[in-house]
Amino acid sequence: MNKNRLLFFTSIIVLIMLLGVFTIGSAQEVKTVKIGVSVADQSNPFYIEILDGMESALKDGDKLIVMDAAFDLAKQISDIEDMVQQEVDVMMIDPVDSKGIQAALVICEEAGIPVISYNSPVEDTSMVVSNVATDNFMAGQLIGEALGKALDGKGNVIMLTYNVAQVCLDRANGFLDAIEKYPEIKVLDQQEIEPGVDTAMPVMENKLQAFPDIDGVFALNDPSAIGSAAAIDSAGLLDHIKIVGVDGSEEGKKAICEGKMLASAAQHPVEIGSIAIETAYKVLSGEKVEPDIKVSSELVDIGNCDK
Repeated sequence: MNKNRLLFFTSIIVLIMLLGVFTIGSAQEVKTVKIGVSVADQSNPFYIEILDGMESALKDGDKLIVMDAAFDLAKQISDIEDMVQQEVDVMMIDPVDSKGIQAALVICEEAGIPVISYNSPVEDTSMVVSNVATDNFMAGQLIGEALGKALDGKGNVIMLTYNVAQVCLDRANGFLDAIEKYPEIKVLDQQEIEPGVDTAMPVMENKLQAFPDIDGVFALNDPSAIGSAAAIDSAGLLDHIKIVGVDGSEEGKKAICEGKMLASAAQHPVEIGSIAIETAYKVLSGEKVEPDIKVSSELVDIGNCDK
């Protein structure tokens, strides 16, 4: 009888120990994953759509920690330091300055936090495990070809650029590549600007004064194209000057349908966001990921701006 009791109590103890092990294992399995997200400019609807895509791919219980750099490199680096202190598991960065972001990449490396760049690559690609972005060279080519055809292969063009971000440099280079086959199209001037409606408008006003013979405008994104269109419209030149941008945003499509823009190269921000998060989970699980994931771009013009 005593042997039976001893066996019974021994079995209970073993069972309790096993349950404890399973409980600990379960607790480990449901650990909340924290993903840091540094946004270049959250005032742009394009970035809100990227965040929507990220949220859609986030697993239940996991968390995005989002900080807006507002196109301020110093703030972006400080934000990333803050998220490192919050012990995020992976860092997502859309660099305000592809070269200047290096200091933040070093901080993440020292903390053992893997980095994924999204929307725009960093200059030192060895510091990130993957980049998820539109094929921006292709986007530039699409709008360059559209403008070249609209100008019948000849005319004077102004370019509004933001080449400190590799994403915008790729667009500009794609545009230049496309118009190269039109020798009678001349680039009068390239002006670096901070992207946005309010920043592009006064710059374009100045360009109209300096260059009275402008036929076309390349703008690095839709907000900058819309700001340029506002200045050109105020000068009564909207019927003459053709404007192209990049994003294919709802605002950009509306401007095209209203005749204020010629064309835009569409991006797929929701897809960029969701792929970036899916890539983050693969990295955290030890899977090998592609170092450069490109999302395609399509031309939006008067033929499809209402779709």
